[in-house]
Amino acid sequence: MAEQVNPPDPQMIPEFQTRRKAFLVGTQTPGVTHAALEDSLTELADLAVSMGFEVCGRLSQTIRGIHPATFLGSGKVEELKDQAKNRQADLVIFDNNLSPTQGENLEAALKVMVLDRTQLILEIFHKNARTHESRIQVELAQLEYMLPRLVGMWAHLDRERGGISGTKGTGEKQINIDRGIIRARISRLKKELAHISRERDTQKKRRAKNCLLVSLVGYTNAGKSTLMNRLTKATVKVEDRLFATLDSTTRVLMGEKRPMVLLSDTVGFIQRLPHQLVASFRSTLEVVRDADLLLHVVDVSHPDFQAHIQTTESVLNDFDGLIIPRILVFNKVDRVEDKVQLMLLKKNHPDGLFMSVLTDDLQPMVDRIATFFEKQMVTTPLFLAYQDSRGLSEVYRWGRVDEVRYEEDGIHLRVTSTPANIERLRSLVHLDEESTRHN
Repeated sequence: MAEQVNPPDPQMIPEFQTRRKAFLVGTQTPGVTHAALEDSLTELADLAVSMGFEVCGRLSQTIRGIHPATFLGSGKVEELKDQAKNRQADLVIFDNNLSPTQGENLEAALKVMVLDRTQLILEIFHKNARTHESRIQVELAQLEYMLPRLVGMWAHLDRERGGISGTKGTGEKQINIDRGIIRARISRLKKELAHISRERDTQKKRRAKNCLLVSLVGYTNAGKSTLMNRLTKATVKVEDRLFATLDSTTRVLMGEKRPMVLLSDTVGFIQRLPHQLVASFRSTLEVVRDADLLLHVVDVSHPDFQAHIQTTESVLNDFDGLIIPRILVFNKVDRVEDKVQLMLLKKNHPDGLFMSVLTDDLQPMVDRIATFFEKQMVTTPLFLAYQDSRGLSEVYRWGRVDEVRYEEDGIHLRVTSTPANIERLRSLVHLDEESTRHN
């Protein structure tokens, strides 16, 4: 039982039950524009709201360098303390990542709980994880983030009791014990994720025989889950907050097509997504890498949507996803006030789809997907002897039968499918060489 080290649920911590006012802190370092800083702080506010906090104020500061002990200089820390106190804030959230020492020193100086950006995102993922796999992924990310930050958690024991010269203090001993427990837990979680990944590979091989896959990608809260629900009549959770959906969901998009077309939705992306989460969710995001086509959903009403596109492409690049064909879906056009900007965007992206996925007719999108796959198909005449007629069901399963003729020598077919599926059919049926000569 000792190795069951689970990060605490923030909803069970007394401070999180009664203290809900969050004060935000952002810094403008060399090379970062004021607009970029404001956009990042706005996103941090959205993250805080997603966690259930009320944002009571914000502070931004231009800095040349980072203070090693408190991130901000002593004067700014005092100003932050006064502003947070005046706003009755009970936690302060930095839009940067803090070292363990900086976090500890800031909490001592500000007298309130301090979180950094990565900690906040990890807590949101922890709160929204629903399936067994996503809970494992989030716990793994939390533990890997926690491991190098154990220093200082037990150091107070050494300061209070004093270490014996030449031996390890109580705090150092406890750190080593905790590190061992956490590493053992990390190892077990990674093995469990590897097992789940192998099961997914098996399912993928089965799907590859007779299905095509379309995956939805995009910045979090761009409207992917709404699109998923409308296209497939699924019941994916839809909320106007960041990271409402963490788990991959796959549903039939075109069941009448052969091969069948599936649609998959998965976790949205965000700027500076913690690398621990990217690594932990790698198995989940494989559904993106394995897709035959991507629908990149963009909230075109967001003032920084171009940066959202770049962020999504950056994450896709980490998974070799940029080589997969994709269609840009510019969502929420009804909320765009600058119609001239919208016209220019349409001119620059003539192949993009511009719509409101919540209210518009989605048939043009469905037709576009069907046309894309139709262009990938090949049509081949096939012959099946009557003694092999049991293989006819496999032909219908793996392809679209455009023509079938029952003649004296056997069954003559004209079949359309992917090149891979046509090759699979060759092991069951024979190429109708006579038909090929006539065509």
